[in-house]
Amino acid sequence: MSPFAGPLFAASLLLGAAGIGKVASPAATRVALRKAALPSDPWSVRLLGTIELAAALGAVVVGGWLHVTFVTACYLGFAWFSWRLARRTWGQASCGCFGDASAPVGPLHVGVNLAVAALAAGAIAWPTEGIAAVADDSPWSGVPFLGLTALAAWMLYVALTVLPATMAATHPKEASPA
Repeated sequence: MSPFAGPLFAASLLLGAAGIGKVASPAATRVALRKAALPSDPWSVRLLGTIELAAALGAVVVGGWLHVTFVTACYLGFAWFSWRLARRTWGQASCGCFGDASAPVGPLHVGVNLAVAALAAGAIAWPTEGIAAVADDSPWSGVPFLGLTALAAWMLYVALTVLPATMAATHPKEASPA
């Protein structure tokens, strides 16, 4: 098993959740894209969400360096988008990351997305199989591995939604561009 399997699967689960959010409820992402001066029609947002979901499913179900490359590219794109949106709005716009569930974008978004992209890039260098094969090769049929992977995905979600909103609420005047 690759040492990057857990972080990769956590990042992929989060990516899949973000994709589902954009497909199901594109309005918040449309606003964020518009504020970043990027194409923001509903079709584009749903296409973006579908691409995210496909990349996540490929990495989780099949694994391998090719699928992981798409996950890495998504997170690098998120980092760039977060930086662009933060610069254009002085950190006052919501990210639109998960459809309706989003938070003010800023340096934290950029940093988390770059860190996740770096971990995913590690999984390109040390590829892993799909999550079923990894769980089968793990102790206790992978139950602890799957639980910790789900916990890591949830922690990433909190870092991108709850933490920025909490920071903005407690330090409203310290917003500045990334």
